[in-house]
Amino acid sequence: MIKKFLNIDIEKAPPEMELEVELQCRQIMESDDIDNIKRYCTHLVRYKLKQDMFLSSILNHFVELEFVKPKRRKKRFKLF
Repeated sequence: MIKKFLNIDIEKAPPEMELEVELQCRQIMESDDIDNIKRYCTHLVRYKLKQDMFLSSILNHFVELEFVKPKRRKKRFKLF
């Protein structure tokens, strides 16, 4: 598992959150309501796309702030 990305530490989820996810997974696995499970899964797939796009936008913005703009500033204010 990746522990660091672009000098940002990726923290492990707290045990409470892991337990909550595990309980939700077990609830889904025990359910016999296939139609609700299908709706839930399609909702998750659509929501994941939104999360991916949001994280991609944040990452692009971060890279621009960290790597692109500082180079421009150095060139602009260099006196010698």
